[in-house]
Amino acid sequence: MAVIIREERILEGKKYSVEVYKTLPGKLVMHEEKIKAKKLDEFLSKRMKEICSEIQKCGLLSLKGKKGKVLKLWYEVGRRLEFVMDTSIIVTEEREFVWRAIYDHAGKLAPGRLTKRAMRNPKTSHFSYCHKLSEFPWNFVESAGNWTSWRAFFDRSELTKDSRIIEWLEKKAKKFNGRSRQNWLRPLTKAIHNEFIKSDTSFFSRNELYERLESIFLQEEEWGRI
Repeated sequence: MAVIIREERILEGKKYSVEVYKTLPGKLVMHEEKIKAKKLDEFLSKRMKEICSEIQKCGLLSLKGKKGKVLKLWYEVGRRLEFVMDTSIIVTEEREFVWRAIYDHAGKLAPGRLTKRAMRNPKTSHFSYCHKLSEFPWNFVESAGNWTSWRAFFDRSELTKDSRIIEWLEKKAKKFNGRSRQNWLRPLTKAIHNEFIKSDTSFFSRNELYERLESIFLQEEEWGRI
């Protein structure tokens, strides 16, 4: 399957929006694939309009742009983006292009102008992060920090290279009892970065990696309450 995204092109001094079929390198987009891509594009348009309407009815859209208050908005958007992970709708290999395509249909949910990073690496884009955020329990998300802290956590190169770090934190979330201190994610993110900045964590077994992460976590008594 291919995914349609819209890109700006300048032709003879004029700016145009053109549809581009994105797929895996070296894969040809045949007529049948274009038909499927059109149907997916129509589905994304409809679903994003529905999500925007739901968010607006919940009164959460008003939080957009409000520093320190926007976390709940992006969490609820992320919950509604679970369909991206449904392989009966979206082929796994094309998923990263869907994260990019969602911007074209986001409407009022768009966080701002499309960044060069989102174009270059859609897996690290805003809507991908919203979905990752929503995979944690809300009370855990809220206690850990604000949207800026979570975005910084997902941004860390250590996490983009090794998804097991997020998996480890998800296991911590399941044990969360609601009694920890607030806003602990930022210092934890820094500590993980300092620990692995010169390491390739892919060489660690899952148990070895988890043991090192637990050690980092327990260095601070306050974190150990989670």
